[in-house]
Amino acid sequence: MDNSLNRCLDHLWMRPKSTTKDLQKATGVSLGELHAFIKSGRLSSLTYTNLTYPCESCGCDTRSGRLCSSCNGVFKEAGKSDKPQEPQRQLIVKTTAKVLYTSRNR
Repeated sequence: MDNSLNRCLDHLWMRPKSTTKDLQKATGVSLGELHAFIKSGRLSSLTYTNLTYPCESCGCDTRSGRLCSSCNGVFKEAGKSDKPQEPQRQLIVKTTAKVLYTSRNR
C-alpha cells in the first residue's frame, strides 16, 4: 500500500494536473485503491484538483464529501417538506406538594 501511494505521489509531483484515470494508467494502482487514498486524505483533492472519486448515490465524480453537488441538493430538498410541521410535543411536569400527616394531636 505504501509503495502504491509513493508511486502515485511521485507521478503527481511530476504531473500535478493528472486525473484519477490518468494516475491509474500511469501507476498501475487500482481505481478502488486510488479512491480510498483520496477519501482518506492521503492524496489531497484540494492540492491535486483533478482527482475525484464516485458519488455514493449516483456514481458521478466528486471531489469532497460522500455525495456530488446535484445529489446533495436533491437530498436537501427532500428533507424540506411541503407539509406544515406538526407542533412539537411539550413535556408538562406537574409537581405535587407532599403533605405529612401524623396521628398525634398537638
